[in-house]
Amino acid sequence: MATPRETSAFGLTSGKVHTIIRCEEVEQLSDITVYADESGSTGENLLDESQPVFVVASVNVDNATANSILQSVLSELPAGHGEPKYSSLAKTRGGRLALLQAFDDTPPEAVKFYVAHKKFMVEAKMVDLLIENMAYDLGLDINSDGTTVGLANLFHQVGPLLGSAAAYSKILSSFVQVFRHGSRAEVNDLYEAISSYRDTVSGSWSEMVSLLLATREQAEWLFAGTAGGTFRDTLDPAIPCLVALCNYIGERVGSFRIVHDRSNVIVRNALTLLRLNQLPSSMDDGRVLPRVPFTTVEVADSKDVPQLQIADWAAGAGRQWTASLVNNTTDPFASQLRPRVEDWLVGGIWPDAETIANRQ
Repeated sequence: MATPRETSAFGLTSGKVHTIIRCEEVEQLSDITVYADESGSTGENLLDESQPVFVVASVNVDNATANSILQSVLSELPAGHGEPKYSSLAKTRGGRLALLQAFDDTPPEAVKFYVAHKKFMVEAKMVDLLIENMAYDLGLDINSDGTTVGLANLFHQVGPLLGSAAAYSKILSSFVQVFRHGSRAEVNDLYEAISSYRDTVSGSWSEMVSLLLATREQAEWLFAGTAGGTFRDTLDPAIPCLVALCNYIGERVGSFRIVHDRSNVIVRNALTLLRLNQLPSSMDDGRVLPRVPFTTVEVADSKDVPQLQIADWAAGAGRQWTASLVNNTTDPFASQLRPRVEDWLVGGIWPDAETIANRQ
C-alpha cells in the first residue's frame, strides 16, 4: 500500500526551503494550488474568552494577482511597517482601508473559510468522545441520525440555564484540562464537576446529566490514550476545520496542492491527513474515511508567499466578523467586513438550536 513520505523542496517564490509531505502514489502534482492560513488559534485551550472562534481560510489566486494585491496594500503603509499581518493592519484606519480595498480586489470565488465556535466545539467533543462512545459500546449508533449533533446543541442551549452556570462552566473547563494535561487528577475533577452540576438541576435534565456522569469508563480510555501519547491535538480545531474546508474545495475543483502557513499542528498531523482513506470510520463496519482532495501538504512562511499573506487577512477578517456574532457586540469594522467576507463562509462547527433532537 502506498504511503505518504516527507521531502524538502524549494519555496514557491523565494528559494526558501519548506516542508512537503507527499503521497508516494502521486506521480504528478496538481496544477491547482490552494493556500491556507488560520486565525484565532489557541490550540486545545478552547475556552480562552479573548479568542472565542477559530478560522481557517483558503486562497486560490495566481502569483501575479497575489503580488498585485499585496503591493497595493504595501503602498498604503508607512515605510518600515514590516510584514502586513492582519493583526497589525486592523488596528489602524489606514490598515483597515487597505484591507477593505484588498478584499474588493480579490476575486470573490478565490477565498473561502471555515469557522469553529470554540465553546460549542468543547460541548460537541464532550458528547462525541464520551456519550457517543458509551452508546457505541452499548451497541447504539447515535451519530448517523443526528442525535450526537442534537445533544451537543442541547447542552449548549440549556446547560447554563437549567442548572448553575458556574458549575456547568466547570464541567467544560475540566473536560478541556483532561486533554491538555492528561492526568488522572483531571479525570477525577471532571466527574466531580459533573456531579456538582447535577446537584443544581432537577427533573428530566438531571437524567441527562446522569447520562454524562455514566461515561467514566470512556473518559478513562481517553485519559490513557492522552497520557500515553496515542491521542494528540484531540481538541485542536485546526485539523477538522482544514479537512472540512478542503473537502468543500475538492468537490468543486478536484485534487490540489495545499500550502499552509507554518503550523506545528499541521506538520504533526500531515501524514495522518494523507492517510485518512486508510483509517477506519468511527463505527467498526468495515468502512474507511474518504481521501482528502489534496495530494501534498506543504508548509511555508507567509512573508515569502503572497497568497499566504492574503490568506492571513482573510482568516483574520473571518475571525473578527464571526467573533462579533459570538460576543453579540457592536464592532464597526466587523460590520464593514461582513458584506465582503460573508460569502466566503462555507461552514463551521457552530451551534444551531434547530438541530436539537434525540431520536433514540
